[in-house]
Amino acid sequence: MFLATLLAGVALLAMPVLGQAAPTDWPTYHRDNFRGGSDPFAAAFVGPLTSRWTSVPLGDRIYAEPLLVGNLLIVADLSNTITALNAGTGGIVWQTTIATPVTPTNPPFPCGNVSPIGILGTPVVDPVAGIVYAVAMEQPANYFLVGLDLQTGVARFPQVAIAPTGFNPHIQQQRSALTLANGRVYVPFGGFAGDCGTYHGWVVGVPASGSGAQVVFRDDAPGRGDVAAGFWATAGASVDGSGNLYITSGNGFSGTFDNGNTIFKISPALTLVDWWAPSQWPYMNSTDTDLGSVGPAIVGASNDLVFQIGKSGWGYLLSTTLSPGGVHFGGEPFSAKVCNAATNATTARDQVFGGVAYRDPYIYVPCPEGIKALKLGAGPSFSVAWSSPSFHPGPPIVAGGVVWAMDTNNGSLFGLSATTGATLFHASNLGQMTHFTTPTAGQGLIFTPVGDTIMAFGQPRADRTASLPASPSTTRSGAPPPVPQSAPGGRPAALIHPPMHDTIPTTLTEPSPFPDQGGELLSQFLADLMRLF
Repeated sequence: MFLATLLAGVALLAMPVLGQAAPTDWPTYHRDNFRGGSDPFAAAFVGPLTSRWTSVPLGDRIYAEPLLVGNLLIVADLSNTITALNAGTGGIVWQTTIATPVTPTNPPFPCGNVSPIGILGTPVVDPVAGIVYAVAMEQPANYFLVGLDLQTGVARFPQVAIAPTGFNPHIQQQRSALTLANGRVYVPFGGFAGDCGTYHGWVVGVPASGSGAQVVFRDDAPGRGDVAAGFWATAGASVDGSGNLYITSGNGFSGTFDNGNTIFKISPALTLVDWWAPSQWPYMNSTDTDLGSVGPAIVGASNDLVFQIGKSGWGYLLSTTLSPGGVHFGGEPFSAKVCNAATNATTARDQVFGGVAYRDPYIYVPCPEGIKALKLGAGPSFSVAWSSPSFHPGPPIVAGGVVWAMDTNNGSLFGLSATTGATLFHASNLGQMTHFTTPTAGQGLIFTPVGDTIMAFGQPRADRTASLPASPSTTRSGAPPPVPQSAPGGRPAALIHPPMHDTIPTTLTEPSPFPDQGGELLSQFLADLMRLF
């Protein structure tokens, strides 16, 4: 009987793990809808840091954070190509080119700094339904939501046009990460670099099934003709345990309040629930010091706090209620200096971009001089616990007890102690990176976009044995699964472009004896079994 049970368990673990929601998945920007960027299930990373593989060029530059579901690493690039890589080897499993991207010219595009424009915002994956969602700009200049099968790259439903009334794709750019919640894919929009045209902040909610009515939130004041206040931070919208979204706008252009530099709390149906703006919003408006250069992160052991920082380098801590007692301007429970240049809330500019990471009780912030670790305290409050050695970090993540961030100035990967900030690992001169390059963690590896390729770094497998403890300090109570959505209905596949299935040689420093997740689980199972005898 024991032997039969043992063999059944071995057979189960040997099966490929495909399209399932697992705690080790990284299916959305910064792993979960709180935008915490932390993997509490990763084994301790003790090093040494080694190069594991480098992918072939995938299409064009990669602005999106890679996503990991099972053994598939999902990568989107500016050529409107989505690629699924084998996470263990870097080989291409499938590759689908959605449509021709747009090469902007003036007119009709009055400004911008990216060309071509294809997929900029980070996609999102529904591991249960097995769908990869992305928003692509396609010729001549239109935005479409696409849903590809996670295992094959074939379209699960026809493309969905995103073009609400009053929307102009020549002045609205899709740069923020997509959010999957409440049976919808939420798509934020802001303006192009240069702040040109009468753009606004938009969020469009598209049914995850690919059909049905869209819902829309627009942050300009009706009848006033206000412009700007776009949503463009790479982190996108966060979601609380009740399904409400939080998203932060950039600067407006007027001296009267115009919804610029504002955190909005909006319902699943995208109706306004609450909002808050710092008392320094006039300075932020007049100096292009966007509060919304960073996405809001939901923090705290009870997930009831919102941390926000932006170009000023001054941090704000609020309740998820945002404006208790109806105080919409200022009156935040706590705010303080974070970055070195922020001697007060109105002295610094161009400090923090993208997103922050959170592993209780620390919030990790990418200041121009390096990572700052803020320790949450009573009140609520925060204090600077440590400052890293000097480098210019992109948005950080936390995995294996290490804070990982890219030095976007010189193309390096840094690994810092999560509790002291000391440099533990450093891989230098990897190549040119975008301003907001964000790594991804999973299966004991760190995946980093570099130009149009992905590089994977890890440690010798014999060293990846000690798991970090699951405790209140690493696992937040009440946290929803990363994206526990299921898109209903098996719609007929409408192939966009034939997906590419091929085996392409990659640089592999250390071959994996268990190239899929099932193999990893089998290895662990056998190791645990041997300890019983």
